[in-house]
Amino acid sequence: MRNFSRRCLLAAIILTILSAPSWAQERNIRRVTFVTVKFDRIDEWKAVRKDYIALLKKAGWDQPNTVWASQNAPNQFGSVAYFAKWAELEPQQPPKELAADFARVVARRSACTETVETWVDEMQPDLTIQSSELPKVVRTSRLRLESGKLDGMLALLKNEAFPAIKKSGATSWGVALARFGTPTNEIHTYLGLNGWADMDEPIGVQKGMSAEGYKAYLAKAGTMLESVEYTIWRFQPELSYLPEKK
Repeated sequence: MRNFSRRCLLAAIILTILSAPSWAQERNIRRVTFVTVKFDRIDEWKAVRKDYIALLKKAGWDQPNTVWASQNAPNQFGSVAYFAKWAELEPQQPPKELAADFARVVARRSACTETVETWVDEMQPDLTIQSSELPKVVRTSRLRLESGKLDGMLALLKNEAFPAIKKSGATSWGVALARFGTPTNEIHTYLGLNGWADMDEPIGVQKGMSAEGYKAYLAKAGTMLESVEYTIWRFQPELSYLPEKK
């Protein structure tokens, strides 16, 4: 079973999926922007992010986005937004009266940033459990598949993993297909958690299956997977923009 051992991803930039709250139910296109901040400017970057949120509120923008901090490195963050249509990914222009303010904030943010990378995925609604609240923590996975194995892996997730996830009592879980910014032979998943302590016991698929059933599931998955990578992200409410529903 090639590379299917529990490998922890050490760089946020090669991770992908973060959690979808209930307001994203009709928005199946997800954009994740991974930011590596200069170590000596983390506090400044956070302050700039708060200034940016203040400008979004002032401009009355209605597009939510959430920020998550990688638990592997203190200078890596992921910004997540959901869209209903591909056209919505076109860059939004700020109001003319705020254009100069936005430009200054963007310049300050760029000065704090080391690298930026954006991935776009398409959520699979029939393989999603959405809660009314965002989880405190998510464990995300990046499944890279052998050539020609995408349909088989999706079937395994639908027929075996998803029922087990529901049986486990998980309140937040999702599956997405890679579309842009990453190889398209990948599936990205997330599982909502309360924190690291949850992993002292079986979680997710393993929790919802018998020991023998889980062993068989891993064996089937292993015939289709080239590699698996995991990481942990913690929700940053003070750095997220969640406008009130109109």
